[in-house]
Amino acid sequence: MISRRSFLGRLGFSLAAWALRALNLPLAKADDVPDPDFAAKTRSGKYRQFYINYWKPLRRIRAESWALQVDGLCEQPQTFTLDNLKTLPVKTQTSRLKCVECWSAKAEWQGFRISDLEKIVLPLPESAGAVFHCGDDYSEYLDRESLNNNRTLLAYSMDGVPLSDEHGFPLRVIVPFKYGYKNPKAILRMEYVSQPVSGTWSKIGPYSIDGTILPGYDHPLDKGGIRRKIYGGEIFD
Repeated sequence: MISRRSFLGRLGFSLAAWALRALNLPLAKADDVPDPDFAAKTRSGKYRQFYINYWKPLRRIRAESWALQVDGLCEQPQTFTLDNLKTLPVKTQTSRLKCVECWSAKAEWQGFRISDLEKIVLPLPESAGAVFHCGDDYSEYLDRESLNNNRTLLAYSMDGVPLSDEHGFPLRVIVPFKYGYKNPKAILRMEYVSQPVSGTWSKIGPYSIDGTILPGYDHPLDKGGIRRKIYGGEIFD
């Protein structure tokens, strides 16, 4: 005979397993243990307000072997090391990331504008935007207007230190006027394409390809999670 607590625990796991299978998502085993070769989902210290998620387990990326591949519809496809990218004009901004699930948190991000990268790779006129391919097999699309917005950043630093594995090392997108799922991290490749493409999250749930933050409510975790009304677009405070 099992206790009521054990029964409810097993029931909860069974329901979660059913939901994951319905979405064709990988199911973690009950005896899974942390693997040092993979990024964890630890929320602690000053970054505890940021939920951490991956599409698939993220193998830790080594800076010395990583390079950003930029290709597709551009005149000068190239690969860039992290040191290469750090020679681009440095931009720093404080931006709040807003999750489609209502929470938000902010940090100071440092990196470069995609418009400066485009001066090198020269996207073709027929390119509608770019797909970002990530280390966890996640992918996301941004149109050219969003790519070149003066608030969009390809970031390699968070609050003055290099991105951690959990927060997207070595490079992530910060596009603060769109929901978090439009801010891919651990980027491996940037591919210019001729038409809009559904990203991973838009394929599995009721989430728009556009992903612009809509009017509604926000629960800023760095402000105690107290609900407040928002009016759409970037949240500046």
